Amino acid sequence: MNQRKILGLLGVIGLLGLVTQELRILPDGLLHAYILNVGQGDSILLVSPSGKQILIDGGPDLSALEGIGNHMSFFDRNIDLLVLTHPDLDHIAAFPEILRRYSVGAILLSGIETPQPQYQRLLSIATKQNIPVIIADPKKDIVLEDGLILDVLWPPHGTFGSQPKNTNNTSIVLRAIHGSSSILLTGDIEEPAERAILKTGADIQSTIFKVAHHGSKTSTSTGFLLVVDPKIAVVSLGKDNQFGHPHGDVLRRLEKAGIPIRRKALLASL
Repeated sequence: MNQRKILGLLGVIGLLGLVTQELRILPDGLLHAYILNVGQGDSILLVSPSGKQILIDGGPDLSALEGIGNHMSFFDRNIDLLVLTHPDLDHIAAFPEILRRYSVGAILLSGIETPQPQYQRLLSIATKQNIPVIIADPKKDIVLEDGLILDVLWPPHGTFGSQPKNTNNTSIVLRAIHGSSSILLTGDIEEPAERAILKTGADIQSTIFKVAHHGSKTSTSTGFLLVVDPKIAVVSLGKDNQFGHPHGDVLRRLEKAGIPIRRKALLASL
């Protein structure tokens, strides 16, 4: 086989692969949740029943870009909503580059103030590109036309403008709801925020529970876990990470509650 035929065959194979990818990600009326494999950090892509794309957090480096590319159309350069749960580096790193490569419809923030460089860069780019910035408010859920509900549970709107020393407990907590199924996304909240959420009386029972703070012992208290009552829990962390996540206490709580746990990227269709 001559070189021209080989190149032609490779081109056909590549085209078939692209077509297969495009067909695989066509909207199908379901909510798809992709907890991206970004190592010791968080990045979650939600694709709504009609194909709207919502990215929650941007991981510790640029690896979130690869994850997005695996689950979005090659030709699609639109992300409908970015959500930054809180401005720690392991949640924000890829966002400035994402704003450079994609057209972003809006950004949801907790509203806290911090000099963190990546956060300030994110705000600067958003201003230059005239991207609307929404401040999280538990009284104002985000409802999409296709029926997907982003139930904002935390932080309280009074957090706006504050400068907390511990940003973990001001993480945005979202419950994405489609029909009778839901996924609870908890950022890096710790037990004090978990207790406060329970006191609000909000409905937090969820099909899938994204374990807070990468499985740190300061999160996923027994009381909170029992109310969430998920069918599966997933934790986003780096292999052999220096923090010892997930902590043994958290694993024991999950085991005692009979909740299976996944420690790597998760694909769920709800």
